[in-house]
Amino acid sequence: MSEIGGDRLVRLLLVEDHPLMRRGIKGQFALEPGFDVVGEAADGATAVNLAVQLQPDVILMDIDLPVMDGITATWQIKSDRSVTRVLALSAFDNDTQVMGMLAAGADGYCLKSIEWEQLIAVIQLIQDGGAYLAPQVARKVSRMLNPAVTSSQLSAHNSVPELSDRERELLTLIAAGHSNQEIAQKLYLSLGTVKSYVRMILNKLSVDDRVQAAAKAIREGLI
Repeated sequence: MSEIGGDRLVRLLLVEDHPLMRRGIKGQFALEPGFDVVGEAADGATAVNLAVQLQPDVILMDIDLPVMDGITATWQIKSDRSVTRVLALSAFDNDTQVMGMLAAGADGYCLKSIEWEQLIAVIQLIQDGGAYLAPQVARKVSRMLNPAVTSSQLSAHNSVPELSDRERELLTLIAAGHSNQEIAQKLYLSLGTVKSYVRMILNKLSVDDRVQAAAKAIREGLI
């Protein structure tokens, strides 16, 4: 076990597909007491394998990754090893990525524009069991999880819809950011069948699109 001054180092796994950025982050951590970069991955599939092998404390997870995206990788890592903390570190804050990472179980979401000192503080926060959302992301999530509700929508908004096991399974994959084609492949269903399920789910949830469906699923504990 790596230690410094009698205290255990925070063991980090860096997941970033750009070699120069990955090298820069690793170099910064080499100068930072209390941290140990135990592994690096350039794609999501490698990240999943290294998470099992190395059992890091915290994973810094990019989202736009080759082979396997960061949302899917986070989902698999948290399913297999929930004690590992995952911090999304992305250049983007679009709705699909944000809700996908939160649905997958990420413990925090930072933008790559974050100051180094703040990143260190965020890592320490989630390592200690806390959670963090960048201010821009927090505002976005707040708007999605607390939409304005008209009186005519109130009863539908407050009721928890009844979903079949298959619909919940699809909703989980939708919230993780998977496309209809990817869902069809994962569940061995035809694309037409998946589209029919998606329409039924949106109808039952009284929402207009997949992002709203993911937000409502998280808000009401449907997944």
